[in-house]
Amino acid sequence: MRALLRIAILLWASSVSAATAFVPQVSPTSNNGLSGRSWLKRHSAMRLDIHGSSVVSRMPRGGEQEEGIGNTKSAEEKGGTETLTSTNVVPADRVMSSTAAASVPLLSKIVTLFATIGKVYSHNLEASPILTKSCTAGLIFGLSDYLAQIIEGSGEDAAKSKKSLDWIRLISTTLVGLLYFGPAAHYWYEWIFRLLPGTGLASTLYKAFWGQILFGPSFTCIFFAASLLQAGEFSLKGWWNKIRSDLPGAWLAGVGYWPIVDLISYSVIPVNLIPLFVNMASLVWTVYLSIVANKGKGK
Repeated sequence: MRALLRIAILLWASSVSAATAFVPQVSPTSNNGLSGRSWLKRHSAMRLDIHGSSVVSRMPRGGEQEEGIGNTKSAEEKGGTETLTSTNVVPADRVMSSTAAASVPLLSKIVTLFATIGKVYSHNLEASPILTKSCTAGLIFGLSDYLAQIIEGSGEDAAKSKKSLDWIRLISTTLVGLLYFGPAAHYWYEWIFRLLPGTGLASTLYKAFWGQILFGPSFTCIFFAASLLQAGEFSLKGWWNKIRSDLPGAWLAGVGYWPIVDLISYSVIPVNLIPLFVNMASLVWTVYLSIVANKGKGK
């Protein structure tokens, strides 16, 4: 018995000496007042998990507490370590494809609408060419005068005048397009293509030249007359004075605009669709012409 007791005492002493050999030499007041053994117990229970540039100090399961440095975080659950990542990110190509797919129905509806309008217009153009061209010109001329009145109303005297829309002037301009420009353009382009057939450069330049010499000035004079009529100021002398004072400037402005329209229409546009193209081009021109024709009125 005494021999066994001595052996047990020796084993206990050797185990205590081996344990104390690993305790760091710290002062009793260092490490926040912890003793060497307490410091060892606490820090031996902590682990450092290093994932890339992120360092996480983790306490054992009893009091789960994490202190992280960086933007990523590692988590340990049930003996395993897993990295928390985002799993709900939608790829950019999917977002773009879904946006494009959403815009396709709208685009197809617009294309279908214009195709339907084109079919209806072509059908009416074949059935009643003069009436179709005249109605188109009337609508465009009315829109042009409406825009011209808006531009005039936004000038310096807009705050003083604040006049409402001049419906008589708008209707008069619409009638010019309906009753004159539409039929006149129909017969003019038929005549000019009979006189100068072909779409070559020389033929196109000749057509543009005669348009600036004959058709353009005659239409401008008719437009001035209609403007004076709707204002109740028409007289042959007044019409002549209007032509003499405003026609040269309008003609020079048209020289910089209509030859380009003529080159496109005579060389690219089909003959039966030229009046429609010219009507669309005259939207801008008639806005200018309406402003010129009505300037100085009411003074």
